[in-house]
Amino acid sequence: MKSDMRSKWNRLGLRWLATSAIAVGLLGGCRSTSNVQFDCNQPLCSDRLQSIEVTQLESDPCEDDLGVRTGPPLTISTFQKLEPMDLTLEQAVELALADSKVLQKLGGVVVSAPAGASTLYDQAIVETDPRGSVEAALSAFDAQLSSNLSFNHTERKFNNVFQALFSSSRNDTANFQVELAKQTAAGTRFAVRNITDYNNNNIDPAVLPFTSFRFNSLYNTVNQLEVRQPLLRGSGVMVNRIAGPNAVPGVYGGVLIARIRSDISLADFEANLRDLVRDVERSYWELYFAYRDLDTKLAARNSARETWENRKLRLDEGVGRPDEEAQARQQYYNFEAQIQNALTGLGAGQNGVLGAERNLRRLLGMPVADGRMLRPITEPVVAPIAFDWSQLQEQTLSQSVELRRQQWNIKQRELELLAAKQLNLWRLDVVGQYGFRGFGDELFGERDRPEGSAVADMFTGQLDDWQVGLDLNGPIGNRQGHLAIRNAQLRLMRDKTIYREQQKQLMHDLSATYTELDRAMANIKTSYNSYIATREELEPKRMRVEEGKDQVFFLLDAQQRVANAESSFYRSIIDYNLALMNLTYTTGGLLSRYNVSLEEGDWSPENVNLGHRNASRIVEQGENNGARDVPPLSAGQHDQTIDTRPVQY
Repeated sequence: MKSDMRSKWNRLGLRWLATSAIAVGLLGGCRSTSNVQFDCNQPLCSDRLQSIEVTQLESDPCEDDLGVRTGPPLTISTFQKLEPMDLTLEQAVELALADSKVLQKLGGVVVSAPAGASTLYDQAIVETDPRGSVEAALSAFDAQLSSNLSFNHTERKFNNVFQALFSSSRNDTANFQVELAKQTAAGTRFAVRNITDYNNNNIDPAVLPFTSFRFNSLYNTVNQLEVRQPLLRGSGVMVNRIAGPNAVPGVYGGVLIARIRSDISLADFEANLRDLVRDVERSYWELYFAYRDLDTKLAARNSARETWENRKLRLDEGVGRPDEEAQARQQYYNFEAQIQNALTGLGAGQNGVLGAERNLRRLLGMPVADGRMLRPITEPVVAPIAFDWSQLQEQTLSQSVELRRQQWNIKQRELELLAAKQLNLWRLDVVGQYGFRGFGDELFGERDRPEGSAVADMFTGQLDDWQVGLDLNGPIGNRQGHLAIRNAQLRLMRDKTIYREQQKQLMHDLSATYTELDRAMANIKTSYNSYIATREELEPKRMRVEEGKDQVFFLLDAQQRVANAESSFYRSIIDYNLALMNLTYTTGGLLSRYNVSLEEGDWSPENVNLGHRNASRIVEQGENNGARDVPPLSAGQHDQTIDTRPVQY
C-alpha cells in the first residue's frame, strides 16, 4: 500500500513539473526575463549603443612574426651609411617564391582588399573545403549509419463492461531502428537495417482468458536487406560522378566537377605566381635603372661642380663674369636637386632608388629596412634576339594559363550539359527487399521455450518477408529539367565564345609585345648614338669656353643634354629587357624560364611530349653586341668613372 502511494505521489509530482514547464514556455515566448531597464536619454545607454568595441583575439597574430617591426626608413641622409647587398635576378625570384606567403602585387591589395589577396594557403583551402572539394564530393558515397530509439508510455481508463476488472490500462512501447546504407557510383543503393518493436501492457491473460493477447509483453524484430537501382534518372556512373547522387537539375557537385574546380583554382594560383615573378623582374630592372639614373646625375653634378669652381676661380682673379659664375652655380644645385629626386623619387610613378628598392623588398617578403641596400648585379640583355612568329603563336595558344583555365571551364560546362540531360528523365527505380522476422515474449530471453526469445525465433527461418517493385515519380512537363538543359547549353556557348575571344586577345597582346620588342631594340641604338653625339659635343665646348670663345651657358647646356641622353640610353636598355620579359609572359613561358613548376605527381607521357614540343627556342644573334662596358652601380654619393669608349653596332 505504501509503495502504491509513493508511486502515485511520484507520478503526480512529474505531472505537475511537466505542466509547469509547458505553461512557462507558452507564456514566456521569446521575451527576455531580464528586469534591467535602460533610459536611452541617459549617457550610459548612448555610450553602449554607439561605442565601437575592440576585437579581442585568442592570441596575437603578430606576436611571433619576424620582420614586421623594422628600423627607421631609408632617407637621403642615411643612404650612404647602408651596406650594399648584391642581388642577382635569379636570387630575387628565388627569394620571392621562398619567403612570400602572400603573393604580393605592385600596388597590392593586401591592406585595402585582403579577400582578393592570393596566398600559399589558397589551394590547400580549396582542397579541404567541406562544401565543394573532391573529398567532399566523395563523401556522398560514404557508408551512412543511422539509428533511432524511442520510448512511449500511455495510461487510459475504460468505460467498457468487458474490461470492468481493470480500472485503467497501461501500455509501454519502444521502437529501435538501425540502418547501414551505401551509395555506389552507378546509382545503386544498398541498405541493411534492423527494426525492433516492443509492447507491454497491464492486461493479464490469466485474469481475462478470453482476451486476444497471448503475452502482456512482446518483441517483434526484423532484419531487412534492400537494393534500389535507378533505371532512368540517376542511373549510370557518369551522371553520379558529375552531379553526385540524388542531384537536382542545375546543381552539380559530383567528383568530376569538384576536380575541375580544383584545377581551375590551381590555374588561378599559377597565374598569381606568374604575376609575382613578372612583378619581381619588373621591379628588379626598375631598381637597376634607378641606380643608373642616379649614376648619371652624380656624374653630371661633379662635372657641373668643376665648371662652377672654374668660373668662381676666374671671378676671384678678376677675369671672369659674375653672371657666368651664377649660371654655373645654379647648374650645380640643379643637378644636386636631380640627385635627391633620383634617390627618393618625385611624384606618382617616380620611385627613385629608395622607392624602387622598397617595392622590390615588399615583393621579396623582406623587412622594410634591415641596414642593407639591395643592389642589382645582373646586367641587362642588349643583344638583339630573333623570334619565329609562328612558333610564338603556337606557344601562346598552348602554354597560356588563361586559356588552360578557360578550357577547364568549357569541360565543366560540357559535363554539366550531360548531367542536365540525364536529370531531365523521370525517376524509375527497381526496389527489392528481403527480411527475416522474429517474435517472442522477450528479446533474447529463454531460448528453451517456444517464442521465449524474439532473436532466436528470427533465425528459425519461419517468418520471411520479401518485396519487389517499381517506383516511378516525376513532374508533369518537367519544366525545371528543360530549363536546366537550356541553361547548360547557354553556359557552354558563352564559355566557348569567351575562349575564342581570349585567343584573339592574346594574339593582339603578342603582336603588341613583339612590336614593342622591335621598337625597344631600335631605341637602344638610337639612344646610344644620341648619347655618343652629346659626349663628343661636350669636350669641344669645354675647350671653347676655357679659351673664351663661347659663353659658359653653352657648356652648361651640353652637360645637361649629356645627362639626359645617358639616362635615356639606360632607360631604353631597361625597356628592351622589359619587352623581352613581357613577350615571355604573353607566351606563357615566364615560369619555365626560371625553372619554376607546380607539381602534384608524375606527368603522363603525353604531357611530357607536349612540353618538349612547345619548349621555348630563343636564338641570339652576335656575341655581346651593344654597350656592355658600363660603369658600376652607385653604392652612395661618391665619384663615378664613366667609360667614354664608343660602342659600335
